[in-house]
Amino acid sequence: MKQKQWIKKTAASLVAASLFLSGYVSAHSVSEQTVSAHPKAAIFPKHLFWKPEVPTLAYDDTSIVLSWHQPLHRRKIVDYKIYQNGHLIGLSSGNNLRHAPAAQYIQAFFAEDTDGFHQRTTYLNYKVTGLSPDTVYRFAISAVYADGSESLHSAPLFAKTAPAYSRVVNIADYGAVGDGVTVNTSQIQQAIDSCADGSQSAYGCKVVIPADRADSGGAVFVSGALFLHSNMTLEIETGATLQGSTNAQDYPLEQGYQLYSFKTNPTDSRRPPSLLNALAEEHRNGSVDEQIGYDHRRNVFHNIRIVGGGTIDGSGWQRSGQDTIDEIGNKLAYYQPGGREEVFHLGRLASQQMMAAWREQNAQWQTKADLLKLIEKSYGGYNGQLNKDLYANRRSSLATFRGVTNFYFAGLTLRNPAYHTIMFLEGKNSVFAYNTVQTFDVNNADGVEFGNSENSLIFGNFIDSGDDSINFAAGQGADYDENREDVNPTENIWIFNNYMREGHGAVVMGSHTGAWIQDLLAEQNVMFLNDNGLRMKSTTATGGGARRIIFRDNAMKNIGTRNATVIHGTKIENRGGTGYPFVMTLAYSAGDNVFTDAEKPAQFKDILIDHITLDNLSVKTGKSVIRIDGYDGVGVSASYPEVFHENIVFSNLKMKNVMATSIDHLRHALFWNVSVFGENTDSFWHIKNSKQVYFIGVTPSHDPIYE
Repeated sequence: MKQKQWIKKTAASLVAASLFLSGYVSAHSVSEQTVSAHPKAAIFPKHLFWKPEVPTLAYDDTSIVLSWHQPLHRRKIVDYKIYQNGHLIGLSSGNNLRHAPAAQYIQAFFAEDTDGFHQRTTYLNYKVTGLSPDTVYRFAISAVYADGSESLHSAPLFAKTAPAYSRVVNIADYGAVGDGVTVNTSQIQQAIDSCADGSQSAYGCKVVIPADRADSGGAVFVSGALFLHSNMTLEIETGATLQGSTNAQDYPLEQGYQLYSFKTNPTDSRRPPSLLNALAEEHRNGSVDEQIGYDHRRNVFHNIRIVGGGTIDGSGWQRSGQDTIDEIGNKLAYYQPGGREEVFHLGRLASQQMMAAWREQNAQWQTKADLLKLIEKSYGGYNGQLNKDLYANRRSSLATFRGVTNFYFAGLTLRNPAYHTIMFLEGKNSVFAYNTVQTFDVNNADGVEFGNSENSLIFGNFIDSGDDSINFAAGQGADYDENREDVNPTENIWIFNNYMREGHGAVVMGSHTGAWIQDLLAEQNVMFLNDNGLRMKSTTATGGGARRIIFRDNAMKNIGTRNATVIHGTKIENRGGTGYPFVMTLAYSAGDNVFTDAEKPAQFKDILIDHITLDNLSVKTGKSVIRIDGYDGVGVSASYPEVFHENIVFSNLKMKNVMATSIDHLRHALFWNVSVFGENTDSFWHIKNSKQVYFIGVTPSHDPIYE
């Protein structure tokens, strides 16, 4: 009786959380022009409630992007039809093939799945084009079922295109030269400043980086750090490139920022600005002792759009001569894998910034060879404290946007940062859509990261990253306790229709979890060749954790292995490391940051993992398919009590060719309708120090674990 009561209570609470979370994200992450009738509207099957929405700023004078949540009867749906002013305009699947970089890869993934093993992807977005400015349109959607039948139409959405841009500024008119050599920082910044002055909305100003201006000298515009303003659009046209300068002086340290409110290392935790920035002038770096480069505020900037079909290239590292031919025949950029030592030999901007940082510390050297000898002889080598601290902070990311409310970033190709790729910090209502991220194997090059931000949508992206694909962070230690007034969690996140490839993890929470990462829904994604799949990582001292997480309707292949496969005659090798398809760990290395320990230890709880397929091809390589470890209450973190990860449900999972589980300190958990195929299934379950773990319809079977 006790087991049945707990299972019933757990299932009910997680279903309720699923309903609430889906609806809450829907109601809080859409454009101001969209009105949600009810917080749970997007997932109710009643057609009066179910309707499309417009993500934040996901429209302009000729197009509108629609998104919608899955109704409860989602299992039978294979596609969606979209209607404009009562007329059918297309299927979401076909539209994604035209507009979403992820879609061709997702199509190829399922073309290889000839036995129908994998969870199929349905597309929850549609980009409507060819519209007229400042015009209201009526949209509705219907579900298409496997038998070809169609549901009733959803409730209608009335959405309005933007008016024509009030002002359009071409950077070539300000003297920018696209010859790939000339540094155009001042010219581009002048164009941005002039255009945004007086603008009252994202459509009051558009700055254009052109692809085909005869008088611009080319389409590769080199620049140092640029600073955006509220109420503007930056368009990088298809064929144009904004390329970062490789000169460290073009990213002045005094114009940069600090990630956190405390000094994260003994040396200097100031960071230089990125290539693109939204940073408040009053909170840019001062001296190393001033600690003024941190800004916890939200709503500092408003209404920024970065769009176009062009490229942003950070010039961070040398490109390998061994670019990859991927699974659909495209050439993928492959950058040299770096580190604290390799940066001096393989870095471009990264190398120049490290050398500039070292010159601030000790100017008694002339050449790079002199510096390297100095590091090895006098500073403890490349892993000495000073070199570690500089490497952790003195490289520019591709973009850092802090304190922005309403941000739409879409349609770009992102390459080769010296550090991270795109960072949204202390943001609200951010959309990252239809982008191509090619940063493998750049050290620390997460595809996109959200820190202490709320209401984030990530969809339609192809991400081949040098670190985590999509990452969420929320600070470290006591300074990021959830009860502090100046601290915000990272919350209300919707991730869908992405193709995540390589990288350290696909959907990742941590390792900085201090203020909590919460209310996250990741669905209808495909993951291939990642070191880890769903990855939650922290330490006890970091505090916070992740909670109210739903990971459902995703297909995964070759996760955490070194196994190779052949697709369309091309051998695809897993060039990353081995890892875990599902991992929740408190044993992650905290890095070199210095912080005050949190009052309460980190924990992962209230998690639903549902309708997932995983094929790792072979058990010859890889690690445990599920790794869960808490804390036993002893050792270096002995000041904390024992920690269990709890209230976790794995349901409707199909997995084959996977390694045995490794589960420690799990409490209040349910494995429901989980099937494992392939080799080594007889000794699949390895569980210890766990309580109240139950198994229903599981193959191979396992007895329940009580107190």
